[in-house]
Amino acid sequence: MGDIKLKKGTGILFVMAVLFISSLLYLHYGDQNTLRVGIFYGSNWEVPGTVHYEILDQAIKKFESKYPNVKVEYEKGILSNDYSEWLSEQILKGTEPDVYLVLDEDFNTLASLGALKNLDMLVGGDKEFDSNVFYSSVYKAGQYEGSQYALPMECNPTLMFVNKTLLQKEGIKVPDNDWTWDDFYDICKTIVKDSDGDGQMDQFGCYDYTWLQAVYSNGITPFNQSGTFSNFLDEKFSQSLEFVKRLEATNRNYQVTSNDFDLGKVAFRPFTFSDYRTYMPYPWRIKKYSGFEWTCIRMPAGPSGDNRSEMSALMAGMSSRTEKKQCAWDFVKLLTTDTDIQKLVYEDTSAASVLKSVNTSQDTMNLLNKDTPGDSIIDMSLLDTAIDAGVIPNRFEQYEEAYEKTDSLIKSYVDEEGDSSTFLFQMKNQIDKILKK
Repeated sequence: MGDIKLKKGTGILFVMAVLFISSLLYLHYGDQNTLRVGIFYGSNWEVPGTVHYEILDQAIKKFESKYPNVKVEYEKGILSNDYSEWLSEQILKGTEPDVYLVLDEDFNTLASLGALKNLDMLVGGDKEFDSNVFYSSVYKAGQYEGSQYALPMECNPTLMFVNKTLLQKEGIKVPDNDWTWDDFYDICKTIVKDSDGDGQMDQFGCYDYTWLQAVYSNGITPFNQSGTFSNFLDEKFSQSLEFVKRLEATNRNYQVTSNDFDLGKVAFRPFTFSDYRTYMPYPWRIKKYSGFEWTCIRMPAGPSGDNRSEMSALMAGMSSRTEKKQCAWDFVKLLTTDTDIQKLVYEDTSAASVLKSVNTSQDTMNLLNKDTPGDSIIDMSLLDTAIDAGVIPNRFEQYEEAYEKTDSLIKSYVDEEGDSSTFLFQMKNQIDKILKK
């Protein structure tokens, strides 16, 4: 009987504890029992095979088990190419979701217009939140003019794809990850040739290596952090442009195309990690690059920089008008900082996790390498260092306009003869006017 009484008493205590916890949750979230989430179908990295529903469904299951009084809902069928327009329409109508995914290219606009909630108070007031679980480089992706407006959910660093077959044919070793501009240039210059003697060049050093990639790897950015002036007159910037011109000259006036790379005629091409993950495993490898063996390494370092490259990020943010602030914040944290959810990034997308612990785990290495052929396994230390050293563009209101104009001017300059100092001075005057609007 004593045992029975004890069990009954324990049962009552258990029920009371559950009711007490439920009341706390009610006080925590009030009667705000529906949380709406904005998400899209497909890949924002322009590669096939990405679906985010599985990640979100698992996050919802985990969230609702912890907070049973909250129902999380999302609308299916919004394609990635239509997502930005759909979100804009929802914001204009005042019906945007409480939490929504933020595309890299939309972040500046959404933050500057006040559509995204400033997270500084939530970040600073949450003792459980630790920004150090993220790579510092990726965490900055959600910052606009010094404040945090979103948390990173997945990232996509840029790597250098190497045509191993072509290099082996020429007796050239695949460069190490600490290679330099000089190494890059020397190999490109050696590779370019008319291999079959028909009078036309049919081997080329590189395709799609840009001035911005050179700039980042030489320890500088096009604009200062606040976007008030350009860095065009810095010696590091002029070094970068001159290097790109020298590199272009190795192709001997031939306009190298993506088709040349696909056919195995080009030694190097910058690609994103999502491209690597998509086209390395079977069957995409057979469909895309079956004629040659390839791998990836870090980008070459300039004389004043490091082996760094641009990185993009998909983020999770909150509507500035949400009435479910705490609930939305907890869900954003779950999507971005929970290791179980972040592991799904590798299972259900072509991107990389934003958490150091996930990217350096043996489970992740095994998952990534299970479908990779031969000796083309992914070196997790490569991924870890590439993300850690990744460059996120400085966020400010006039960035897109300033960048597009700069890009247009530099492309014209690279194809023509001219004095770089004069060109850079003139370009600075034009771009600084845009930045000061």
